[in-house]
Amino acid sequence: MEATLTADAQWWRMDEGSLWAAGQQSQDRQRAEYVRQVELVSELWDRTAQGKDDQRALVTDLAARWKITRAEARDLLRHAQLFRREAVREAARAGMLSKQHLIVLDKTLAEAPEPDRDKVEAELLDKARVFDGAALRTLGQRILQLLDQDGKEPDDPDLAEPEREFHYTNRRDGSMVFRGKLDPESGAQLEAMLSPLAKPASADDTRTTPQRQGDALAEIIDLAAGSDSLPDEGGEKPHLALTMPLADFLAQRGTAEMDGSGPLNATSARRIGCDSTVLRVVLGAQSQPLDIGRATRTIPTQIRRALIIRDRGCAFPGCHRRPRQCHAHHVIHWADGGPTSTDNLVLLCGQHHRLIHHSHWSVKINDGAPEFGWAEAS
Repeated sequence: MEATLTADAQWWRMDEGSLWAAGQQSQDRQRAEYVRQVELVSELWDRTAQGKDDQRALVTDLAARWKITRAEARDLLRHAQLFRREAVREAARAGMLSKQHLIVLDKTLAEAPEPDRDKVEAELLDKARVFDGAALRTLGQRILQLLDQDGKEPDDPDLAEPEREFHYTNRRDGSMVFRGKLDPESGAQLEAMLSPLAKPASADDTRTTPQRQGDALAEIIDLAAGSDSLPDEGGEKPHLALTMPLADFLAQRGTAEMDGSGPLNATSARRIGCDSTVLRVVLGAQSQPLDIGRATRTIPTQIRRALIIRDRGCAFPGCHRRPRQCHAHHVIHWADGGPTSTDNLVLLCGQHHRLIHHSHWSVKINDGAPEFGWAEAS
């Protein structure tokens, strides 16, 4: 069946090959339309005096008349200026370059030394035939590094302190909002740690990329918190302190108070207690300490090793998270008398640990193996 693009196309009638072909046609038209837009902007730009005021005015007019963002308007103008390079213009007209390709070309050529720009342009255009925008961006960065391997000459402040910042605030619900900046080396290390942890857990993983990256960062924090190399503060290893009445904790009601952060719901407090070093503090009616238990690791090393042998990682169906990325979850919570034994424990990654605690999913150990199911709401 021939792939045609019409407004009333009935896609369900088309076979898979025709659908792919129709998609390719759509992609080709999209690139061609963007090139046409850029060439229209190029003509509009040529009719101005091409000063800074003209640039601001044209961006404003493009955004207002074409109902696009100012960022999109600036891209159009930059690419119109880039089209003055004949090889770039002809490659774009031939359908070789997407908008992302043009963004990479514009940025890389602007940063490349003037004598090397023609060679950089030729290399990028050649690779654009087979690389997508992201891969071309990486290539452009490598080219710039090779052209200037020493980087800018460092001054005293550069040598004294890398440019790193971390700003954070705690919201009323206890969540944290942050922003920051890392030097290239630290940024590369963080990216290398985030990448494997932020991959989809399975084909059914519906989390967005930012959500998966947020979960990956939380896993990195969990891994760091379990390190024996962390420094002491006030004579103790870094820890999370939760305070709440024992009756509320057992009944999963009310909220816990997180030291320095604010409230946390009781269900989340019990989840955190699954695989933690727990210091039990029983408070009386006037909130005075009545009994302070001894800090103990609830999941001994030998039991965790047995779980790793049995579960091999996250036991949730379809999940492939490795053991070191998993928590040991009590099927019957320890606060309810559940034993710390392989017959009452299962390895779960952070995502599925939260799912078990905060949804109708349940797990039990049946014949020595974890069995998951959907529990009806009570």
